Amino acid sequence: MDTEIKLSGWRPSLMGKTKLQGGSLDLTFSDLSYSVGKGKKIKIILHQINGSFKSGQLTAILGPSGAGKTSLMNILAGLKKSGIEGKVHVNGAERDFKTFRKKSAYITQKDHLLKNLTVDEYMISAAHLKLGNDVSNNDKISTIELVMKTLGLTNSQHTRITCLSGGERKRLSIALELIDNPSILFLDEPTSGLDSSSSLQCVALLREIARSGRTVVATIHQPSFRMLNHFDHLYIVASGMCMYQGPVGSLVSYFKSMNLNCPSYHNPADFALDVASGEYGYVLEKLVSGIENGRKIYQETSMATSSEVLSNDTEDVEENEEVAMLSGLPKNKLESVSRLINAAPFHTQVAVLLGRTWRTIWREKILTTMRFAVHVVVAFLVGFLFWQIGGDAASIFNNVGLIFFNMLFITAAALMPTVLTFALDMKVVIREHLNQWYSLKAYYLAKTLADVPFQIIFPIVYLVPVYFMTNQPMSLERFGLQLGMMIWLSLVGQGLGLFFGTAFSIDVASFFAATSTVPLFLLSGFFVTFDSIPSYINWLTYFSFARYGFEGSMLSVYGYDRPPLNCSESYCHFRFPEKFLEQFDLTQSSYSLSVVGLFINYIIIRTAGYFALRYKLRHVR
Repeated sequence: MDTEIKLSGWRPSLMGKTKLQGGSLDLTFSDLSYSVGKGKKIKIILHQINGSFKSGQLTAILGPSGAGKTSLMNILAGLKKSGIEGKVHVNGAERDFKTFRKKSAYITQKDHLLKNLTVDEYMISAAHLKLGNDVSNNDKISTIELVMKTLGLTNSQHTRITCLSGGERKRLSIALELIDNPSILFLDEPTSGLDSSSSLQCVALLREIARSGRTVVATIHQPSFRMLNHFDHLYIVASGMCMYQGPVGSLVSYFKSMNLNCPSYHNPADFALDVASGEYGYVLEKLVSGIENGRKIYQETSMATSSEVLSNDTEDVEENEEVAMLSGLPKNKLESVSRLINAAPFHTQVAVLLGRTWRTIWREKILTTMRFAVHVVVAFLVGFLFWQIGGDAASIFNNVGLIFFNMLFITAAALMPTVLTFALDMKVVIREHLNQWYSLKAYYLAKTLADVPFQIIFPIVYLVPVYFMTNQPMSLERFGLQLGMMIWLSLVGQGLGLFFGTAFSIDVASFFAATSTVPLFLLSGFFVTFDSIPSYINWLTYFSFARYGFEGSMLSVYGYDRPPLNCSESYCHFRFPEKFLEQFDLTQSSYSLSVVGLFINYIIIRTAGYFALRYKLRHVR
């Protein structure tokens, strides 16, 4: 599959002023309650609230901190499923989670993006993942160009994410989710971190997206007066209840009907938040009762119920060039893209993710260069420290110390960078997997394969100078056997890094990743021979990858009938390598079994990493 679609120089014509191809969806909810905790520690977040959000409208969910607005949106978006009572309906029918997630997109508060990709590279990879192989490259180009031009990203298409402004990053986050034409768009505080001008532009853009027939719902912390006027529908939450639902222009009159007069030239949103916080006395019960906790939608001239509002025909949306661009996606097969989930087949997902990951690794100059430099510097330091000891029987224990250090260094050098980089990438994975970009298996396989070349190259870079500077046996076969152990240890170390980076936060993972390997190296056979380990704990050595790495490394250097060593002193007790292997209880060991042991450890660790990632993604929400 050609993943290198070129965008420059191609400009599509605007499509006709059609409505949203995937179909408009109206969202209603009734008697919705949400609680966390168990037993006496249970806390109720939402109290049987009701409401309706219409397609073609931009809805703002307002409320003071802790009011439950983010919890409400997470429930409506289908991210939270436990601790919930009540019903959510889509176009009058009870919501089906699987179908609903296919037709909706969720944009988190922070723009978690891969910083080393350019805008067009990100859009292209998203198009391949979201639209699949059945959509032609020309249609994908058309979709990308339409979305980028509408969102004002055309001039930044060759710019890396790290160089984008906050507003551009926010628009890119929205653009990525518009590629597969979702019917419902959820945004958690989309103006967070933006200046006033960028915030207004962002909200104005969301309003135009809504005008194309989509249902757009956003939580807003404290909107300005100008920003507030961009919203069509307002839903205010206080203490887990709905204190207002209706048009923005009717908010002041609703408060007035409740004997709450908003001061002249005062931002109605600020006044509403002050009221919700109790600064005008305990009037919340009165306000909630006035609209029956969201069952009614207040308008200056009438008070309609949510069901009545939905029974009316959706108002005609403003038709302008932006609307046409947003709704007029390319014809033919793109007409049904909003009904697809993980549209790309598994192998395409892996290929796209693999290519994207390689780009980010190669462009991460500091980390990649640093890893290379550390392997070279440590290799020469070790080479000079253990200079020419490999063939001398008098220094044989020093040489075993070198072998053990090689194991430690290669494992740690693969483990720690993976912990750090994967923990940082987790936020991107959560956002993309949340919006059904790809399957978890495809991502994990691509992540595993992407770093394999480095786990082969770096051990070679390290071992070549060390091997020759320390005068290890000049045999290509023995060098290959030793290198094989280093590569397997590097792969196991990378697997451990993926597991800890997945299972824990970055600070906890950094600690546990380093300390957890200590007991495994204690059981390697270097510090205590296997015969000396008590029988009640000896069985644990078979679960230590360090045991198999040490056995294989020792056999590659001293096994397979190696000739007697030179002796720089008058007497060398371990001049014969076979006798030295007896000292470490390795005469019955097998290099092949060591490889099998490392392979089994590798598979177990990788599998554990996958299930840790799967568990985290299910509970992070």
